[in-house]
Amino acid sequence: VPGASSFYNSWSGYNDELLWSAAWLYKATGDSFYLGKANEFWQNKDVSELSWDEKTAGAAILLAQLTGDDKYVSKAVSFCNKMADTQQKTPKGMVWIQQWGPLRHASNVAFACLEAAKIADSRVDKDKYYQFAVNQIHYALGDTGRSFVVGYGTNPPQRPHHRSSSCPTNPSESCGWDDYNQSGPNPSTLWGALVGGPGSDDSYTDYRGDYIKNEVACDYNAGFQSALAGLRTLALDGSLPGLNGSSC
Repeated sequence: VPGASSFYNSWSGYNDELLWSAAWLYKATGDSFYLGKANEFWQNKDVSELSWDEKTAGAAILLAQLTGDDKYVSKAVSFCNKMADTQQKTPKGMVWIQQWGPLRHASNVAFACLEAAKIADSRVDKDKYYQFAVNQIHYALGDTGRSFVVGYGTNPPQRPHHRSSSCPTNPSESCGWDDYNQSGPNPSTLWGALVGGPGSDDSYTDYRGDYIKNEVACDYNAGFQSALAGLRTLALDGSLPGLNGSSC
């Protein structure tokens, strides 16, 4: 799509999308044709994110679950060990991948490693992956002093970079740049939206005009809500280290 290529380009290439689709088609159908395609599209490359653009880690985890093949298991384990152990963290503990939607990236890898914990292999340290996911999602929910989820917790964002919630609640009133530029909270609460998040030093200002730290998006919430649901399920089962099922 030429009109979007400058900002939604597939920077990682499209091979990971072909791999991802083949893996899911194999899971859905059980047809070995699609597993063959996944093996064909597989590239043994090191990645540091799971995102709309880069899906290799997710495909490796899914294929490791489905096949137990060492090349997929090894990649899944190395990815989550890297995220939990050596990937840069902010001073307060958020895994730092990049400035654009940092909490989106932290939530995505938290969800990925919850899935990696399901792989039946002795190299999988599920308790470490569980704790890593807890740390990232609790950061988003406000464990370090403020929530990054609109409408939830302590001092949540009130000025997300979001058009419709920035407009007057009365539909007969016009909405324009004065509404965007006004300094007060958005007239409508965008319940449950995860904002982009802080800088690498944990700094954050709730400013509507900051589309790096205060933007919201479907892909920001996708991994976050999935990880949150996974942790809640584990907590209710009594499977999370240090939790009795009453909190997550």
